[in-house]
Amino acid sequence: MFLNRKGYHSLNVMVMCDHLARIMAINGRYGGAAHDSFVWSHSAIRRRLEMEYRNGDVCSLLLGRDSGYPLEPWLLTPYRCAAEGTPEAYFNSVHSSARSCNERCLGQLKGRFRILLLERKSRYSPEKLLKIVNVCSALHNVCKFYNVEDVEPVPIPPQVNIGHENVEQQEVNNILRQQASRIRDQIKGSLWSQRNSR
Repeated sequence: MFLNRKGYHSLNVMVMCDHLARIMAINGRYGGAAHDSFVWSHSAIRRRLEMEYRNGDVCSLLLGRDSGYPLEPWLLTPYRCAAEGTPEAYFNSVHSSARSCNERCLGQLKGRFRILLLERKSRYSPEKLLKIVNVCSALHNVCKFYNVEDVEPVPIPPQVNIGHENVEQQEVNNILRQQASRIRDQIKGSLWSQRNSR
């Protein structure tokens, strides 16, 4: 359960932040063997966003890290295999820039709280480590609130989505998938038009 695909024990912690690198949601209840899409599909934030969407709030959107996440009306993922120079590739480029906020947040969090670095985590049980992650995340937000200067962020290596053989894709009904695809296509069209009008 905790042995990840890279061969060491870990937690799979889902962290969501805003553009100011404040942590908005965190879920570290699953071991390193759990795929991101599994953690997402079992998260409270996903249930809340789905409920808001079904109640008519179509303004709450999140950006999924990669195409390993399911495309949903409240979670926009990049296009798969977008050819260079196409509107889809441009959307993916803008999407990548926006999601770099999350990587910056994680780098700041690990830079400020070195206990979260890989070589130090192995000393604790998963239960204790989860408490440490939650407390560090709360303290990170306190530092952000009081404008405590950020320390040098720890570089976060890019994650690679390793195909679909081990990816547990969430079952999303066809109506929601079509709605999500329409929303993403509308945003793509708007971005492409803005790019071409400059």
